[in-house]
Amino acid sequence: MNWRECKSLIVFGGSFDPPHNAHVELPILAMQKVGAEVVVYVPAAISPLKRGQVPTPAEHRLAMLRLAIEGVEHTTILTDELNRMEEPSYTVDTLEALRPEISPDVTVRLLIGGDQLRDFHRWRSYERIIQMAEPLVMVRPPDRRASLLAALPPDFDTRVWSDRLLDLPLRDISASDLRKRVALGQPITGMVAPAVEAYIRSHHLYRRRS
Repeated sequence: MNWRECKSLIVFGGSFDPPHNAHVELPILAMQKVGAEVVVYVPAAISPLKRGQVPTPAEHRLAMLRLAIEGVEHTTILTDELNRMEEPSYTVDTLEALRPEISPDVTVRLLIGGDQLRDFHRWRSYERIIQMAEPLVMVRPPDRRASLLAALPPDFDTRVWSDRLLDLPLRDISASDLRKRVALGQPITGMVAPAVEAYIRSHHLYRRRS
């Protein structure tokens, strides 16, 4: 099936540096919970909120993401943000570009993590984002529903946002922790797809420089 012809999809963006098992398993569960048909992964070029961090080159992150979702049904990758490498990755721009490519009847939801919800009021044109793709929020450690709702800005309706929170299995995996583990020579087996682990090893990614 051409994902642009589906009736409902989830957009899931991130650096995917590296993509780990939670990046694959949780979006699929979210898709099933809301009755969507496809998860559209959008690897970011430069995050506006992480300009001080230098991500792994885009070609490596994209290659690892392809390996991570290889054989996983109902998934695809949109490289729109990587095609705008000179500019920060603004979600609103990605959604604006996506809308003309799909039917106006397609329901689009934006999947984010609880950490992103805490900064969501700082995202460019976040009101417009909500209009185009109502957010779905994955509650991840150390947060819980109560702590996320308590951290919302005063002008965010907690009742509305409570309905956007997704109760998913807790997977305490983070890309930053994985990078540290690789740098320290610690194992990451079981945290990423075997093909991703092999790619990291063969390309000497995340190792400490002498």
